[in-house]
Amino acid sequence: MFSGVMKHVVLFSGGAASSYVAYLLKQDINIEEKDIVLLHTPTLSECEDSEKFRLKVARYLKLPMTVWGRGEDIWECIDRNGTLPGHFLPFCTSQLKQEMKEQYFRYLKRCGEEWIEYVGYGPDEWRRVQKSFARNEAMGRKVQFPLFEKNITGGECKRIISEEWGIQLPSAYKVLKHNNCIPCFKGGRDYWFLIWKYYPEEYNKAMEKEERYGYTVFRDETLSELAVTFKNKKDMEDRQVSLYDFIPCECWT
Repeated sequence: MFSGVMKHVVLFSGGAASSYVAYLLKQDINIEEKDIVLLHTPTLSECEDSEKFRLKVARYLKLPMTVWGRGEDIWECIDRNGTLPGHFLPFCTSQLKQEMKEQYFRYLKRCGEEWIEYVGYGPDEWRRVQKSFARNEAMGRKVQFPLFEKNITGGECKRIISEEWGIQLPSAYKVLKHNNCIPCFKGGRDYWFLIWKYYPEEYNKAMEKEERYGYTVFRDETLSELAVTFKNKKDMEDRQVSLYDFIPCECWT
């Protein structure tokens, strides 16, 4: 039986976008602060200062953070599945994030509470908005995308958080567009170049997993072979790369 309480659940990855979504909800006079949930489903595989950033944002907003996770990182997830994730087998996302989210929603349902899900997709991610909306509508659920609806870009979110809130952004943003797992096995070659250059320890771990399980991130080239290419390619420029033009699953920003 519905208790009459409507929870407003922000999928709080701890990136700039989801942080600003939480801020927008707190400014909404129609939403009571006690009904806002910062739902964090940890992958334990982000840059080292991500947790510090999440805690600072939660403290700044004066909102508690709800952590609902599996308790393993991406490497443990790979070992448990005995293969590598990728575009067509994104078990890392489904098991570490989506399944955990669904567990939390089942908990709310048992408590007799309804909810609205809020996702930090921006105005340049309309395809992801469309897919997420259709998926939730098919399940009879409510979902909103405040940044998309208000045309607020990820760049603006980062500027406000760093300049106006005075909170230092996670170090991953110096190199990557999003603050997600390092590495993301759904990234392209340009992305893996950045991992090779700036996160060699994680790159080496990914190479070891390829060798152990006999599966490769790319069909025609191993990460070991790519490393040689990266070393020899002198004209390759550093650049931010969006991982989401070709990712068919749901990673939150």
